[in-house]
Amino acid sequence: MKDTKDIELSIIKKFKKKIWRPFTKAINEYELIEDGDKIAVCISGGKDSMLMAKLFQELERHGKKNFDVVFLVMNPGYNDVNRSKIESNAKHLNVPIHIFESDIFDAVATVEDSPCYLCARMRRGHLYAKAKELGCNKIALGHHFDDVIETILMGMLYSGQIQTMMPKLHSTNFEGMELIRPLYLIRENDIIHWAKYNELEFLRCACRFTEKIEEEQRLKALESGEELDNISNVESSSKRKEIKELIASLHKVNPFVEKNIFRSVENVHIKTIIAYKEGGITHNFLDDYHKDDNKQTFEGGINLRFDGENIVDKIRDDLMKLSDEGYKEFHAKLIPEIDKDRIIGVRTPELRKYANQFAKHESDVATFKKALPHRYYDEMNLHGFLIEKNKDFDTCIKELDDFLEYVDNWATCDCTNPKVLGKCKDKLVSHIDNWIATGKTYYIRYAIKLLMTHYLDEDYSIDYMYKVAAVESEEYYVNMMIAWYFATALAKQYDDAVTFLQEKRLSVWIHNKTIQKAVESNRIDKDTKDYLRTLRIK
Repeated sequence: MKDTKDIELSIIKKFKKKIWRPFTKAINEYELIEDGDKIAVCISGGKDSMLMAKLFQELERHGKKNFDVVFLVMNPGYNDVNRSKIESNAKHLNVPIHIFESDIFDAVATVEDSPCYLCARMRRGHLYAKAKELGCNKIALGHHFDDVIETILMGMLYSGQIQTMMPKLHSTNFEGMELIRPLYLIRENDIIHWAKYNELEFLRCACRFTEKIEEEQRLKALESGEELDNISNVESSSKRKEIKELIASLHKVNPFVEKNIFRSVENVHIKTIIAYKEGGITHNFLDDYHKDDNKQTFEGGINLRFDGENIVDKIRDDLMKLSDEGYKEFHAKLIPEIDKDRIIGVRTPELRKYANQFAKHESDVATFKKALPHRYYDEMNLHGFLIEKNKDFDTCIKELDDFLEYVDNWATCDCTNPKVLGKCKDKLVSHIDNWIATGKTYYIRYAIKLLMTHYLDEDYSIDYMYKVAAVESEEYYVNMMIAWYFATALAKQYDDAVTFLQEKRLSVWIHNKTIQKAVESNRIDKDTKDYLRTLRIK
């Protein structure tokens, strides 16, 4: 087993293309992590979940999201050897696991045939419950790309349906909880390669049913002189195993077959489907066969044909239909600086989905953008999401200039993240300087946020730290962003960032708030946190 540091380094060096990039791509493409999330990273002790734990640690060190994690291990009734294996692997990999007990193995031990389905459902329920108890809003499971395409084929061949294992989904039994699958785009063979390269041995399923099957196959292998791979699962003669073998045989004929299976559920043409189910209701192609095919609707019955209407009033009416009163009450507490009556209460995923549809109507979008300042908080956020659609840097900057003039709260300021800015970093710096020079709260906060997002990694320079440290403001939300910037800098560029604390270059409030946020972060190790505490100014 290799040294912990070497194992960590292998993720972002040797396996950067095969593991690290697909991991971050899934995070970004499927919006799996949002600022403020607390995620229970669920560890079974196998290769997939242990790699996932290390990937989350790397994301905390190098990522651009402000989130917390708990590394959660449920003991469903492991024998002493297996439990000890999980604990020793976690210790060597420097993963601070939180173990809790359950009796799932006992509960499913008497189930005839394969108890795997029941076991999996019970495990997930226990994980949701414990994660929620710990204050988490998401659980992360270690399903990978091969699990996804196997599920697609299993549904078609054995269940007569087209469905897939989604990259994220809302819990139906635990309100406010989500399940995410960050390994969604990572191939299983690459996970196996990573484990072998680092001389790591992990658990298999480790339940009594699997142990029995494993022992039978082990004896069979010994009789035939075959060797068993201690990394991959010793699988039962299950449908999933049949599917895995089928895909392997198809790959010999067509090396792109795995990608094509995956793409098949990304390129579904509804008008060529005979029937589909939505919300428990079956829809048949004959239902709309004689209707106007051009009419477009959004979830909730919102008409997406914008032409010829008063677009500002229409947008407002649409958002009112998407309002969630509970979310409005919750969100109003987070942004006390604006009047509660100015919050409609549209959840961010729904607002982004609406923005994606609205963005297709360019002339109407242009009309809406000219209607600044918008009356409602949600309309402002929608405007910010529409700015993100810009692919031209100069256009994006101009629209941000107009938009920031009317931003009046931290949440709207922080939620607008155009990708084009990160692609033109050399041109962006001068605009950051201009926004800081305005002396206006949310121009400054947004400028510092961009320095934190884009200039603490490969484009880092200590000059940017001096730029942020030089900002003087009495505004709470500016000073909070400065503290957030330096707390993030301590995780990414520690040697330079810590000198600003050692030499007391920040105001007392920002100095102490930076240390507080750094100590609360999972990106910084315990010894460093202990040292940072000694730098507090009393």
